[in-house]
Amino acid sequence: MISIKQLTSWLLLASASFTATSTEVMKPTPLAQAEYPNILTGTYNSAITSPEKFLGFEVGQKTATPEQINTLVNIWAKESERASIIEYARTYEGRPLHYLIISSKEHVANIDTIKSNIDKLSTPDDLSNKQVKALIKETPATAWMAYSIHGNESSGADSSLALIYHLIASEDENVNALLNNVVVLVDPMMNPDGRARFTKQLQQNRSASANFDTQSLLHSGVWPFGRTNHYHFDLNRDFYYAVNPESRGRIKAINQWYPLLMIDGHEMGALDTFLFGPPREPINEHIAPSINQWSKVFASEQAAAFDKKSWPYYTGEWFENLYPGYSNYSEYKGSIHILYEQARTAEDGVRLENGQIRSYKKSVHHQFYSSMTNLTTLSNHREKIFTDFVKNRKNHVAKSSIYANKSFVVLPTKNQSRLNKFLDLMDLQGIEYYTNKTELKVRNATNQLGQKLNSTTIPAASIIIPNRQYDAPLIAAILEFDAKIKEQVILEERQKTLRDGSSVMYDATAWNLTMLYGLDALEVDQHLQSGLSKLAREETSSTIALENTIAYIVDGANDASVGYAARLLEQGVQVRALDRKGLFNEVEFSRGSIVVTVHDNKNSTQLLSIIETTAKDTGVQVRAISQGLGEEDLPDIGGEHFKLLKRPQIAMLTQTGISPYDYGHIWHMLDTELGVRHSHLSQELFNSMDLRSYNVLIIPGRWYGELSAGNVSAIDTWVKAGGTLIVTGNSTVQLAKTKDFTSTTLLADSFENMQDYNIALYKEWLAKQTSVSNQDVLANHVVADSIWYPWQNLDELKPMNKEQLTRWDAWTSQFMPSGALVGTRTDQKSWLTYGVNEILPVLIDNSPQLMSKRPASAIVRYGVLIDNPKAKERLIGWSTIPEGKDLYLRMSGLVWPEAAQRISNSAYLTRDRKGNGQVIMFANSPNFRGATKGTARLLLNAIVYGPGLGSNQAINL
Repeated sequence: MISIKQLTSWLLLASASFTATSTEVMKPTPLAQAEYPNILTGTYNSAITSPEKFLGFEVGQKTATPEQINTLVNIWAKESERASIIEYARTYEGRPLHYLIISSKEHVANIDTIKSNIDKLSTPDDLSNKQVKALIKETPATAWMAYSIHGNESSGADSSLALIYHLIASEDENVNALLNNVVVLVDPMMNPDGRARFTKQLQQNRSASANFDTQSLLHSGVWPFGRTNHYHFDLNRDFYYAVNPESRGRIKAINQWYPLLMIDGHEMGALDTFLFGPPREPINEHIAPSINQWSKVFASEQAAAFDKKSWPYYTGEWFENLYPGYSNYSEYKGSIHILYEQARTAEDGVRLENGQIRSYKKSVHHQFYSSMTNLTTLSNHREKIFTDFVKNRKNHVAKSSIYANKSFVVLPTKNQSRLNKFLDLMDLQGIEYYTNKTELKVRNATNQLGQKLNSTTIPAASIIIPNRQYDAPLIAAILEFDAKIKEQVILEERQKTLRDGSSVMYDATAWNLTMLYGLDALEVDQHLQSGLSKLAREETSSTIALENTIAYIVDGANDASVGYAARLLEQGVQVRALDRKGLFNEVEFSRGSIVVTVHDNKNSTQLLSIIETTAKDTGVQVRAISQGLGEEDLPDIGGEHFKLLKRPQIAMLTQTGISPYDYGHIWHMLDTELGVRHSHLSQELFNSMDLRSYNVLIIPGRWYGELSAGNVSAIDTWVKAGGTLIVTGNSTVQLAKTKDFTSTTLLADSFENMQDYNIALYKEWLAKQTSVSNQDVLANHVVADSIWYPWQNLDELKPMNKEQLTRWDAWTSQFMPSGALVGTRTDQKSWLTYGVNEILPVLIDNSPQLMSKRPASAIVRYGVLIDNPKAKERLIGWSTIPEGKDLYLRMSGLVWPEAAQRISNSAYLTRDRKGNGQVIMFANSPNFRGATKGTARLLLNAIVYGPGLGSNQAINL
């Protein structure tokens, strides 16, 4: 028998032996194909720290972390007389964003004069030709070189280290000559937060031996991946929405320099090669022809450089240039923009289809080599490019310009916070705007529905933006109601759609800022200038107190009122919402206004202090009232129209297939618009959670997967107990298909009962009419034998049967938009539409078509009914359009007629009572890219007001 002592000794020996062998990582077997030489060659200034010395490896051997890049560029800025560094922003996670100014020693020392010259050339109307030529001759060109806006597209940022070092340390005469002609502005790492997430995943998934398999975790990454920033925004779609600090700081920095060249280094599919400009059609018509021509010159010289290396590449193909919200927004301000798309290569390298291995270092080399090639082209053509830049800028303000006789008008609104955000974007881009103190009569205007107004009146206090400005192309691109798409492009799009369901469009076809913001606006075919003055921006936060105050009110038209209410509720204040227009102390208050009464909060000793602090935090104006009696039939302070709110206790489902974009955009809204505490729940652990902690649950749209049966059952029970469930995008599909979960269904599942949905439409329309159906026999004492019913003409209209509807749906569903703006009509009796106009532009794509009839309510429906006395009653798709009405739908972008019929009269937003709770469904992402302010207000209302206004809550006894 083995003794305890012997057994212990044996275990210790075995443990020691195991430790000695198992903790040592074995060396990988050699693989010559994976090796690549140092990309930095030549003679370098030994006084400048080399990347290899600092990093411990050659540039491109591994992926540098954000901390390494940040530290190294600051070291270089101190060491080199050719460079200085500017911090232009901080990320949400507190990481700095920099750009380096790199040029000759003399230019760096004289940079303020150079900047002043550039400013003069950007506003050249007062300069003589002689002055322009002299300034061009003495002013170096500027190039903004930007890399890795997507955090997991890492080779760009690593190539920036090679570029910076080469420019500041190389002793090559060609580099010296280039720096005499060019000021190079290097933005080495545009998304540090995303890169930090990505490099951490690399570290976690790195093996002892290099892995070249694109399917492995090292290459694929894990949810939410590293592409996006902290709140999962795609920063390359944020260049004129400017929602994020990275974008706002970057735009402000770029706009100070008017770079003649802008480079944007990206990555694409791992088995691809290398793409660079110029793009193919569609190309936005507001990009100057000279920029498109210069793009071809740069492409030709870059192609020749790649040919010398025998490197594969291509231009155009999938790369189009219609949407103006990428980094190429700079083209609309005069830059030549070049996109790099290097096939993505995660650190170790990628085994290609031809059996070769493309190392990460080679990918970095491609971007570095391209950068130097493009800078050389800029240096060689500096004066000609500058001349075209000045010529274009002068043309934009000429009376003969295509932009000369166009103005954009934002009509007056009580939604001051939303208007201020719009004006902030105008300020950021240097766009001038004015206001009118008196009404203006104008001719040839167009509204957002596309209706032509031969003569109309612009109310006083409108915002007027003349297109005739130096930045006219950018103004037109973001404010015109309809971007023009060439007929040939439309034909190709149609052919692709029918052939294989593909598209020539890479992004949305509509992006008008006033429509996205839900601000009423006009296009006017005139250069408006008479009777205008600069708008004085006022401080919005204030509290106006009175003696004998009985209540404090914030107008509900203001988006910020929702955050104000949420933050008060979180602090224990009793808050009410006014559900219809009110008038107190001769001040009119909108439906949805937030009311804090002294009576409700008589036990609060700090009420006024809390109100003042919260008003300052949210930027709202608080008015005190001393009169509780509403005039005539308007609400009185103690009546039924003052609805008591309940504090929202918010949870949001995340991970396991949830779209990081939709999730992140909602998360961002919660943090920036409300600033209240909330929880993010992992779907993987959902079945083990106690949902009684929450009264609001948000399920964002998803990329893949679905809820388990157990998840759905738990949510069903929770909603019936009084919860407010908010579901967005394609997450609505599973729940709409789940038996007995909600009365809202999908278009394809409604054909059996289509007549019921059609009658529900008629009921909604009739409920809004100012005349009574069958009024001519209303006073009769004898029962009328002939009266009008909504369905009486239906047979004559020949509605489709189920089989025909199924075939119609299969055909029309092929043509759904890739991103267009359409008009919707909103239920102005619902609390969900507080602060929302009756006509609301909605961004639509291939999203679910929701169908609703009682007991569910369609809060927002696609299509706007407009009077037309000549119009007959008729069917469009499944639905009837009443006599005397036209249905307007498309506002902006490409909407095929087939898609328009399919979309018409379906619901964008539905609400369905379920037990003591409610289910609220949005057909797509209501806070898309943080820019759809109109639909985002619907979501804010649902989150904050849902527990108090839409569900039954037990009274605490």
